[in-house]
Amino acid sequence: MSEFPTEELWPLFRAVADNGDEGDDVAWQALLAKLDPELALMARRQPIGRLRDREDTPREIVMRTISRLHARGYAAIKKLVTLEPKPELQAWLRVLVKRSAIDYMRESPEYERATAKRDHRWISLASLSSSQGPVAAQPDSLVEKREEVTAFVKAAADRATAEKQAHGDDDAIGRLALEWKIGRIQVRRLLARGEQYVAVLALVLAGFSYPEVAEKLELSRREVELTVRYLEELLAARGFAADPAA
Repeated sequence: MSEFPTEELWPLFRAVADNGDEGDDVAWQALLAKLDPELALMARRQPIGRLRDREDTPREIVMRTISRLHARGYAAIKKLVTLEPKPELQAWLRVLVKRSAIDYMRESPEYERATAKRDHRWISLASLSSSQGPVAAQPDSLVEKREEVTAFVKAAADRATAEKQAHGDDDAIGRLALEWKIGRIQVRRLLARGEQYVAVLALVLAGFSYPEVAEKLELSRREVELTVRYLEELLAARGFAADPAA
């Protein structure tokens, strides 16, 4: 393992800090060229649950760390170079990367934060996806669970559409929320995104990543993440509970 380039990085940080609020793009790019691979190594070691297995996770963490360094006219860098005594640079960066990794984890629609009644946990359609292994090698209950979830979401979307056509938005929302014993917001989302729910669910269960789903459906990645989160909430409300130990 190569030694952390502390002595090479300090002058690059100072060069960025010395160039005003707007900074100097040449100095900034020089810093990034040296810093990026070091941040990537740190990002790959972050203990962030199942997100660690995703191919794009280190890059997501690195980009969030870089954004922190760039924010508010390089405020973090300017503060860094004025600290006395001078901090150990690698340790300082590790803290920054750790915070970025935590933010990334908490933004994931698959992560549910702790409340007064339970610890934080992962909830995800990933536990049902075919990316977990060949279908033939999986328990029948898993295959059946996928089929059950898919059938429920499609039937719910069809029912919501039918209720809307028969009774209008407001009455449909009230009727279904009462019948299904779920929040009105979940029915409202289903009315607005029914076809999208079905399409996203099918691709996620087929093992496609969020970026791949976004590309196939011509959606933004953020929209895919929101759709998955809304699906998780709807499924949990209707009794398709995730394994708390997942």
